[in-house]
Formats: sequence, C-alpha cells, structure tokens
Amino acid sequence: MGIRGVAVSQSAGPHGPLGWVTAWIMPVFSDAYCGDLAGALGLQATDDLLEVACGAGAFLQKRATHVRHVAGIDHSEIQVRMARRRLRDRVERGTAEVVQGDSAALPWDDATFSAVACNCLGCFSRPERSLQEMLRVLRLGGRVALSIDHCPDDAAVKRAERSWGLPAWTDAGFCALLHDVGFRDIAVSHAKQMTIVRAAKL
Repeated sequence: MGIRGVAVSQSAGPHGPLGWVTAWIMPVFSDAYCGDLAGALGLQATDDLLEVACGAGAFLQKRATHVRHVAGIDHSEIQVRMARRRLRDRVERGTAEVVQGDSAALPWDDATFSAVACNCLGCFSRPERSLQEMLRVLRLGGRVALSIDHCPDDAAVKRAERSWGLPAWTDAGFCALLHDVGFRDIAVSHAKQMTIVRAAKL
C-alpha cells in the first residue's frame, strides 16, 4: 500500500500505532469547517445531537457544549477512546455517550435525536445506507448537516474518486441522493473547499 493508500485508510478509520497520530491530527483539519456544520444545524440547548463518525470528539466538545445531550459513534477504537476521554465530564454526568459501531447500523431507536452531524460521509462503505440510518434516528422535524468535498462538476467527481478511491458527488448529485433517501428542505452552502448540506426530516 502506497502513501496515498495509507492516508485514505487511516483517515477512514485510524488504527495501529500510526492511528494515534492520525487521530490527534485530524481535528486540526476538520475544525476549520466544523463551525459551518454547527451553524447549519443551529444547535439549541434543547437539542439531542448525534455525530456520526465523531472521531476524537472535538466537534461535540467545542461546538455542542450548550446542547442537552450529545452522542457520538465511530468505528475506530482509537477515536472512541479519545472521544470518551475528551468528553469525560459529560459522560460521567450522563449527558454524553460515545460508542464504537457502524454508521450503517446505528445502535439507537427510531426518532432518538433532533439533530445529526457528519463530516466524512465519503469515507463510508455504504453512504446511502448510512444516510437512511441517520434519517431513521431523527425525530420528525429534525435536521441533519453534512460536509463533503466540493466537486463542481462530473469531471471533478471522477478525478476525486480516481485519486482517493472514495465516493464523491456534485452538489446536485448529493442533493438527489438525500432526496431519494427521504430528506427534504435541502439547502447547500460552501465553505473552505467543502460543500455543507442541511436537510430535514419532514
């Protein structure tokens, strides 16, 4: 596996000795647009928030301190351990939980959350199934905010998929995917070479 393959593998799920380094570095890059995700959600004190692929928990710690309850899920044991440590006080108070698991099989009941955030859908093996699960755990009227790499046209999508071996979408293609899954009230904005998409369960 070449350097690019290692980078993709570690970004999708930090593991092994190198995974600890990756897990510490990733929040530095993601924090630049996590504020845009939080802004798109308009988080309120009464919200129950889920972050899918929560990584080391930086978004939940920095952007959701005022939220009633936060939950995170990640399939990397390293990331989950770091997130639990970062959110230790809230976990002990019972206002936060972090679990290791699969985004395509979320371990929560239907209509558990009022808001869902995810900043790395392109790393998932079954992104459509993961979106279906996000919709399932949202309450009626709940909203989701997602960030994906901005690809302005089909040629950019093909270049991204060829370079990284991960799924990519144009804005229109991603909005169509969300609509097909069942999300409505879909809105798109752009920030720092990322596409931020907000949608609702209506």
